[in-house]
Amino acid sequence: MSIRKRLGALAFASAVGLAGCADNPEYHYNGKIGEEQVNFYETELGEYNILIVTKSDGSKAEYYDILSNDLKLDYVDFTVGKNTTSYSAGSKNPEVQAVVKKAQARFDWYLKKITEIQTARFLREDRE
Repeated sequence: MSIRKRLGALAFASAVGLAGCADNPEYHYNGKIGEEQVNFYETELGEYNILIVTKSDGSKAEYYDILSNDLKLDYVDFTVGKNTTSYSAGSKNPEVQAVVKKAQARFDWYLKKITEIQTARFLREDRE
């Protein structure tokens, strides 16, 4: 094998290995929870956690944990129609802080539901 082919193979293997890096793989999910389409994924080698929830009417909530990978929201976007509003956890506005606090509770609920869905088959109490 030539040096060029070896370097290409090494680069490919490295890229594949890096693409698999994730800090919260247990929450990776793309499916339905009730009537909502839910997608949790990580970007930037597992540093950013993003949860997108799309309701049946097309409205959307996008939850972002991008500063410290601690599953604590840094901001949340709500989209209804063509209007998107962003709320930052760092805001000094108490009304915005209240919105982010409610969004954090909802984010935590989705993570719990994802875990329940993905482990239900294996952790059922009523084994056959």
